[in-house]
Amino acid sequence: MSRRTAIAIGVIALVAASGGDPAGAAPASPVRNARIVETPAPRPLVPEATRAAVSWATSLPAVDVRMRNTGAQAKIRLYADDGALDPAAARSFMKVAASVKDADEPLPHRLVQLVFRASYHFGGKPVVIISATRKGSHGKHGSGEAIDFQLEGVRAGTLAAWLRTLPRAGVGIYTNPRTQYVHLDVRDHSYHWIDASPPGVTWREKLLRDPKQAKRDASYDANGDLPEAAAQIR
Repeated sequence: MSRRTAIAIGVIALVAASGGDPAGAAPASPVRNARIVETPAPRPLVPEATRAAVSWATSLPAVDVRMRNTGAQAKIRLYADDGALDPAAARSFMKVAASVKDADEPLPHRLVQLVFRASYHFGGKPVVIISATRKGSHGKHGSGEAIDFQLEGVRAGTLAAWLRTLPRAGVGIYTNPRTQYVHLDVRDHSYHWIDASPPGVTWREKLLRDPKQAKRDASYDANGDLPEAAAQIR
């Protein structure tokens, strides 16, 4: 056999061993009698905050909500088990708060959250809505960003004093013996007032001094709109 023929045979053998690719390396020999073990897919890790959220959310009871003028009412649990706001529950609240029974009058989710936060702060007290959206009206009620309400068993002054600790909120208290309810709205800069006028008129409104307004509003964090039971996740 000539030297040239021997080299050619060697090249052909090398190509065969590498699976037909002259430039490729030969595949590794399989391990005899090896058993293939399937590794199960790893479970997704649940963040610590999510685990805590489940804990606080599931511990919150449903809140009784009633609209004084229409008689609409419902028992509402605003947060799902994972701590997220339940849009269907929020819509149920808006339906109860509508000026006409079952009307579609949207309210900001944050406003609804703050009403529930107040209820839970005072032990899950029932919410009595006086009015929310007032079509044709000026101000926050006209734009659908305000609600007048009471908490059963809680003095209006006590409720208003607590609401004034919230950032970026408008809080008014109506102190006439025939009113005794609190106005709440959401806005960029807090604004607090007291009004002793009788129902239907406004002539004794007085702005309340709020020296901590700028600092309080600058500290706003959306987590602060959650019930106080959720503080463990922050």
